[in-house]
Amino acid sequence: MKQSQRPREAGADRDQGGQTRPAEGPSLFERAEALLRAGRPKEALDLLARSGPPTPRLTNARGVCLLRLGEAERAAEVFRGLVLAPGTVCPRPDAAPEHRCNFAAALLAAGNLAGGLRALDEVGDEGRPAVVRLRAAVRRWREGLSFWERWRWRLGDGPPRPVALDADVGEL
Repeated sequence: MKQSQRPREAGADRDQGGQTRPAEGPSLFERAEALLRAGRPKEALDLLARSGPPTPRLTNARGVCLLRLGEAERAAEVFRGLVLAPGTVCPRPDAAPEHRCNFAAALLAAGNLAGGLRALDEVGDEGRPAVVRLRAAVRRWREGLSFWERWRWRLGDGPPRPVALDADVGEL
């Protein structure tokens, strides 16, 4: 049988030289994204932990998993490496907007209201759906404060509780 007439192997393709190669499956990122969409952040995090060298995209996905698992402080550390210049508190000019949004969300969820609002201001895209959702969450949080909680907060006391964010917080 000629090479072009050989039966195709299930799940395989041929390269230009006619050699069989496995068909491309979903990437690691796509599998993690599907798990997050299905509401399974722990499984997505476990999958990402077994991955090879981290890329910004996979690191961001790892932070989103942590954020959705309620581990806001750990998530903020992950995003800090993507957003801030090493050894500084200055944002990197090349930081992706989704990384900036996620960093702001993690800071807000961790109870760092001032840092979260500052990070949110630095996203620079007020029309971005994630920014709109975060601003709405902060507005609801402020409206839910009692008179005395607002007064203490304005006097410099820390926020009485973290900002409550949606369960599907985080942008991939």
